[in-house]
Amino acid sequence: MFSLIAICNRNFRLQNGQLAVWLGGVLPSAVVRGRKNPFHLGFAARLRRARKAGGLSRFGVTTKSAAKDRELVASLEQGQRIPRLDTVERVAYALVLSPAFLAYGIEADASQPTDGLRCEGVSSRLRETRTARGLTMRALARAAGLTDTAVRSTETGASMPSIATVESFAVALGVSPGWLAYGIGPTELPGRRRAAELPAPSPG
Repeated sequence: MFSLIAICNRNFRLQNGQLAVWLGGVLPSAVVRGRKNPFHLGFAARLRRARKAGGLSRFGVTTKSAAKDRELVASLEQGQRIPRLDTVERVAYALVLSPAFLAYGIEADASQPTDGLRCEGVSSRLRETRTARGLTMRALARAAGLTDTAVRSTETGASMPSIATVESFAVALGVSPGWLAYGIGPTELPGRRRAAELPAPSPG
């Protein structure tokens, strides 16, 4: 991850007698005081803790995940990029973790499928959930703060989305990002399920 000091040294100006720091390229602009941070922002820390708990080197995890980029785990731990679903799933299996846990901190099944990857079903889960909610691709894109192309390319399988993109879809659709990304864990987040199961307060 970029050094905050280096960023401050390069991107500051005085504004009304106070130091104003520009962090637009590093911090997500959607994080607002009073709202919960997106689950995927904890990915790098979860990866680092799991790797250290397993006594593995960064290169060891990269090798076990069969990644072609020798610096994959190092760059992920430093927060230099937001990974795609398939990358997270391969790294999770190398660490014997659930991909839903590694990506979003949601406990779920950690067993590796015998054929293919769980994330390959994201296109059908997204399409089925969107149509069940009665949303067009454009309406989902607007609700998620993404482009129409992001929805279309994910639903057709033309591209594998990042964990951030899937979380944006999940929030817009009211489902768990772990379920949408990997088809495991609860369909809805536990807090939402509990709220839905509580009886409505009686009037008066």
